[in-house]
Amino acid sequence: NTYHRHIMALCPGDTTEWEDIHRRLGNFAPKPKETPQRFIEEAIQEAAENIDGLDHLRLNELDQLEDDVEEDTLAAYRKKRLAELKQAKSVAKFGQVRQVTRTTFVQEVTQASANGQWVVCLLYVDALSSSHIMFGPWEQAAKKFPAVKFMRGVASEVVEDFPDSSTPAVVLYKNEECVRQLYGLDEWGGSNCDAECIEWVLAREGVVDSDLDEDPRNRPADPQGGFKRIDGRKKDDSEDENSDDERRNARDDRCYQSTRLGRRF
Repeated sequence: NTYHRHIMALCPGDTTEWEDIHRRLGNFAPKPKETPQRFIEEAIQEAAENIDGLDHLRLNELDQLEDDVEEDTLAAYRKKRLAELKQAKSVAKFGQVRQVTRTTFVQEVTQASANGQWVVCLLYVDALSSSHIMFGPWEQAAKKFPAVKFMRGVASEVVEDFPDSSTPAVVLYKNEECVRQLYGLDEWGGSNCDAECIEWVLAREGVVDSDLDEDPRNRPADPQGGFKRIDGRKKDDSEDENSDDERRNARDDRCYQSTRLGRRF
């Protein structure tokens, strides 16, 4: 077909007669030379030979290779792995949620965030179900990311006259500064909040590293309706209405609270 032969190339890397003519006349840039297959194979083989088969093994896995690897080599890898474990342990020094009050906030949160240390603090109201929803996931996130200091405190005991409607609230501290303030349960997935929702938001803010590919907050709501309370019961319709009112009020108060928190902290 003359049309196809002159106008379009059918396969990647093919050229049309029209393009070939213009290349010979110098109107088009020369066609890039293809890398010979043998060069590609040699590069793959060289990369495979440079892979260190022992570098990713844990201590117990190294111990199983005593009969197959030279003693000096194995000792060097054990020493390296022990140093890595020691370093990880020195960084992972938290792993649980600690309580904070107004009198301890500066020491436990502000000053504790010096030298690049992340400190995240959940401000809550005991009487509100929206706060209780975050308790379990907050604890799980603290265990998963022990290098981050997780705190929580009764909002009114940390900030005087803190509006209940602005809770749950989370403040993020680093280098002795409050770098972010997050208000309301919606930010954390609403009534479907779980540990992955906490992880996703904190990863978005640069607090933790995460391998989550999709936003867990976008998951569909529970088809059975409602969520489990801290006491294991399902919430009723009146609680649904109260939660909706709480979230609406929280959004209305955010600008005011952002200014107030900035002054307070």
